[in-house]
Amino acid sequence: MTLLRSVSILLLCAGVAACEGAAKNNHHVGGGGGEPEPPTPSDTLRPAPAKFSCDASTVPTELPLPRLSRKQLMNSLRFAIERALPDEAEAIWTKLTSILARYPTDQRTPAPGDVKGGFSRLDQSIQQTQVDVMYDLGTAVAQELTRTDARRDALLGSCASDSQTSNDRACLETFLRGWGSRVLRHPLSTAEVTTFADIAGATPVDRAAIADVITTLLNSPAFLYRLEHGTTAGEPVSPLSAFELAAKLSYQFWQAPPDDALWASASDGSLLTERGFETQLDRLLQSPELRGSLDEFVSEWLRLDELPSLVALRNDPVYRAFVGAQLPTDATRAAMFDDVQRSAWSTLVSGGSVSDFLNDRRSYTADPFLAGIYGVPVWDGEGPAPIIPSQNRSGLLTRAALLATGTASTRPIHKGYLVRNALLCQQVGAPPPNASDRPPAPTESMTTRQVVTQLTSGGSCGGCHNNSINPPGFVLEGFDALGRERGVERLFNPQGQETAAPSVDTSADVWLYDSEQRDISNAVELSRMVDESQLFESCVAQHYFRFAHARVESTSRDGCLLSELESVARSGAPMADLLKTLARHPTFQQRSFP
Repeated sequence: MTLLRSVSILLLCAGVAACEGAAKNNHHVGGGGGEPEPPTPSDTLRPAPAKFSCDASTVPTELPLPRLSRKQLMNSLRFAIERALPDEAEAIWTKLTSILARYPTDQRTPAPGDVKGGFSRLDQSIQQTQVDVMYDLGTAVAQELTRTDARRDALLGSCASDSQTSNDRACLETFLRGWGSRVLRHPLSTAEVTTFADIAGATPVDRAAIADVITTLLNSPAFLYRLEHGTTAGEPVSPLSAFELAAKLSYQFWQAPPDDALWASASDGSLLTERGFETQLDRLLQSPELRGSLDEFVSEWLRLDELPSLVALRNDPVYRAFVGAQLPTDATRAAMFDDVQRSAWSTLVSGGSVSDFLNDRRSYTADPFLAGIYGVPVWDGEGPAPIIPSQNRSGLLTRAALLATGTASTRPIHKGYLVRNALLCQQVGAPPPNASDRPPAPTESMTTRQVVTQLTSGGSCGGCHNNSINPPGFVLEGFDALGRERGVERLFNPQGQETAAPSVDTSADVWLYDSEQRDISNAVELSRMVDESQLFESCVAQHYFRFAHARVESTSRDGCLLSELESVARSGAPMADLLKTLARHPTFQQRSFP
């Protein structure tokens, strides 16, 4: 296949209406007139050309006012309570449960042109519900912190309850300079302290007055947003202040306000030195606190939450017959997610590369059902995780979280789309308006592959499905809808009686880019193609940019950072270097203004 032919296939498919697919699960990409010509056999794929290039004359367009994500906001509230009353923080937090549940969940926002995927951080919308609930939260926290004289005294010190009234205003202002500065993530100026203290009026240490001050502070823009003014007023690009940089680092990697060590480095200015910055960056990336951020990135990038419940169909005869005597539980579904997340974490902390994550064949589960699928003992989290013995398991592509469907059907269209869009960053188009909302399922006499082929191989659908979507999904048919290995596909009638067990066909002609195309027949060969093309590494860099910046990239304006991230990901360097490259880049340590 020539380069011109490859490009024409993608362009043609962009305007082709697909004939079958689930609006939520099946998507269409690639394809054109006829079947592509097979390339000359080669042992190794050529790495794809780099996706990004740097134009140093461009200036990135940044979010004008980054809103804290729901998780970051909740962590910030906990931080505020713990700094105020550390011994009572857990009890106070528990009392807030019902209000916390009302705060809207951030919605994952796909990139333009994508139907699925995206990161919840990209949801920068502001709803009236958020405003209302945050006011209720601020009020509830303030009331709890000042519920008794003892709590008030713990906040403000003995000056709040002594016999003198002349020091009451100073007592409140001292509290604001300490607790208030940490909660708002910058040293409060004299004007800011005065503004907040004035809210208390003539009774600065009255419990109700202090509660009003705290409510106002917790609803101020400096708490709800990550404000960045820079240090050079009037300039189009300005370095961040030490405290702005501390907050950016902490929310990026820990999703929480700066801790004492990071705050101290901002206070003494050492964070703005190369040595001081590297010291804090290394500390942040070596801390277990990093895992929450990494888990969120991996889960949303790989769309793990798209896996439905594994118990919803427990009363369906076909599903029960397919699963067997032991049914999975909701805990198994959670364990499947954790298995992927722990693989990423293990890769990062052990110095592994992006490629190592793709090819990691260890099991990280303590769930007996999932361990049984992998053929390994449960892992207690101590010592090396067990290696999955089957040579048919290639790593990420064959983890149960990416294979299970919550049904008795494997859904190869969904998996092919996931490979194309999430792992290779090859954009796909939306299904047509008349697309079925039910994924194709096997019948009593036809395998999943046969049904999918029959529905999607003809007419305008054929180009997209035959060339791009179906092949990766068909290669993964060597695993059933729970992620178990199989050589045959058991077919059932509606009563759950087995009607046939034909052999599974996992062969496919898989095209990745340009003329790089191979006839393969198993997941190991598919993983090798994905890895050798280095499209996976480029894709990880692109997704991490979006996660970190809470926006979709501009390939022209953001090309310099993207090209550096891509180079690191492709180089085989430790995965942690990808995170360091982001933080070290000038665009992370400065603010551009339109």
